[in-house]
Amino acid sequence: MESIPYASVVGSLMYAQTCTRPDISFAVGMLGRYQSNPGMDHWKAAKKVLRYLQGTKEYMLTYRKSDHLEVIGYSDS
Repeated sequence: MESIPYASVVGSLMYAQTCTRPDISFAVGMLGRYQSNPGMDHWKAAKKVLRYLQGTKEYMLTYRKSDHLEVIGYSDS
Protein backbone atom coordinates (compact mmCIF):
# COMPACT_ATOMS: atom_id res chain seq x y z
CA MET A 1 0.00 0.00 0.00
CA GLU A 2 3.04 2.28 0.08
CA SER A 3 2.76 3.25 -3.58
CA ILE A 4 -1.02 3.74 -3.51
CA PRO A 5 -2.12 7.37 -2.84
CA TYR A 6 -4.93 6.38 -0.44
CA ALA A 7 -4.62 9.40 1.87
CA SER A 8 -4.53 11.81 -1.06
CA VAL A 9 -7.62 10.27 -2.65
CA VAL A 10 -9.54 10.32 0.64
CA GLY A 11 -8.53 13.96 1.16
CA SER A 12 -9.79 14.85 -2.30
CA LEU A 13 -13.04 13.02 -1.64
CA MET A 14 -13.45 14.94 1.63
CA TYR A 15 -13.04 18.21 -0.24
CA ALA A 16 -15.62 17.18 -2.84
CA GLN A 17 -18.01 16.03 -0.12
CA THR A 18 -17.73 19.30 1.78
CA CYS A 19 -18.05 21.61 -1.21
CA THR A 20 -20.57 20.04 -3.57
CA ARG A 21 -21.29 16.35 -2.95
CA PRO A 22 -22.90 15.61 0.43
CA ASP A 23 -24.27 12.36 -1.03
CA ILE A 24 -20.87 10.70 -0.53
CA SER A 25 -20.52 11.73 3.13
CA PHE A 26 -21.11 8.31 4.64
CA ALA A 27 -18.72 6.50 2.30
CA VAL A 28 -15.99 9.12 2.75
CA GLY A 29 -16.41 9.01 6.52
CA MET A 30 -15.94 5.25 6.48
CA LEU A 31 -12.86 5.56 4.25
CA GLY A 32 -11.42 8.20 6.56
CA ARG A 33 -11.43 5.79 9.47
CA TYR A 34 -8.66 3.79 7.83
CA GLN A 35 -6.28 6.62 6.94
CA SER A 36 -3.55 5.30 9.23
CA ASN A 37 -3.67 1.66 8.11
CA PRO A 38 -5.53 1.17 4.81
CA GLY A 39 -5.76 -2.21 3.14
CA MET A 40 -6.44 -3.25 -0.41
CA ASP A 41 -10.18 -3.52 0.32
CA HIS A 42 -10.20 0.12 1.43
CA TRP A 43 -8.43 1.15 -1.77
CA LYS A 44 -11.00 -0.75 -3.83
CA ALA A 45 -13.81 1.01 -1.92
CA ALA A 46 -12.18 4.41 -2.57
CA LYS A 47 -11.98 3.61 -6.29
CA LYS A 48 -15.65 2.63 -6.22
CA VAL A 49 -16.54 6.06 -4.81
CA LEU A 50 -14.45 7.69 -7.55
CA ARG A 51 -16.30 5.66 -10.19
CA TYR A 52 -19.61 6.72 -8.61
CA LEU A 53 -18.53 10.36 -8.87
CA GLN A 54 -17.50 9.87 -12.48
CA GLY A 55 -20.92 8.41 -13.30
CA THR A 56 -22.84 11.13 -11.47
CA LYS A 57 -20.75 14.21 -12.24
CA GLU A 58 -23.85 16.14 -13.31
CA TYR A 59 -25.16 15.96 -9.71
CA MET A 60 -23.87 18.69 -7.41
CA LEU A 61 -24.87 21.47 -5.09
CA THR A 62 -24.91 24.87 -6.71
CA TYR A 63 -24.60 28.08 -4.76
CA ARG A 64 -26.18 31.10 -6.39
CA LYS A 65 -26.33 34.76 -5.50
CA SER A 66 -29.64 35.91 -4.09
CA ASP A 67 -30.94 39.41 -3.47
CA HIS A 68 -33.20 38.15 -0.70
CA LEU A 69 -31.19 36.82 2.23
CA GLU A 70 -32.89 35.97 5.47
CA VAL A 71 -30.78 34.76 8.36
CA ILE A 72 -32.66 32.80 11.00
CA GLY A 73 -31.02 31.60 14.21
CA TYR A 74 -32.30 29.46 17.03
CA SER A 75 -30.86 28.91 20.47
CA ASP A 76 -31.71 26.60 23.29
CA SER A 77 -30.31 27.31 26.71
